[in-house]
Amino acid sequence: MTGRRLHIILSPETDQLLARAIKTGGATRTAVVEAALRETLDRKGEERELEKLGARMNKLARAMERLADDATAQTESFALFILHYLSVTPPLPESMRAGAEALGRKRFEQFVTEVSARLLGRDRYTDALLARIDLVRSGGEEFDNEIADAAVGAPDEGSDADALNDDRNHARTSTREARP
Repeated sequence: MTGRRLHIILSPETDQLLARAIKTGGATRTAVVEAALRETLDRKGEERELEKLGARMNKLARAMERLADDATAQTESFALFILHYLSVTPPLPESMRAGAEALGRKRFEQFVTEVSARLLGRDRYTDALLARIDLVRSGGEEFDNEIADAAVGAPDEGSDADALNDDRNHARTSTREARP
């Protein structure tokens, strides 16, 4: 390599750093010093680093916005569910409680299984829901109608949910008849 010879004096700490860089990088002293000087003195390199940092910050900002949208949708959905459940569900008579609790435990296990499957997979109901209400742009891709329909659809006929609903309707009717 032809170039201008430069004589410099390094502190012992800097000399140790240079020696370590040569051992780990497998380069010559000249190559390491030249690369370090270029990186330090080349403004274009600094601009590229700033561009990379800016792109990374934009990506993180979009991720934070998505998390905020997810949290908002989850909180609102949960609050509406609790409000609905508490306003339409009458207390069960003692004779029906044991069966309802057993059914509740079974349904809860099904719920946990479904949530686990969704967390481990790529299908997210939140994405479909947010795209459906146009809170988040779907990127031109159609969301999975099957997932959305399954999440908002009615339970199958003859299911445990129907039996519980029949029990609830019976309890409501009994409660209304018992009122003066």
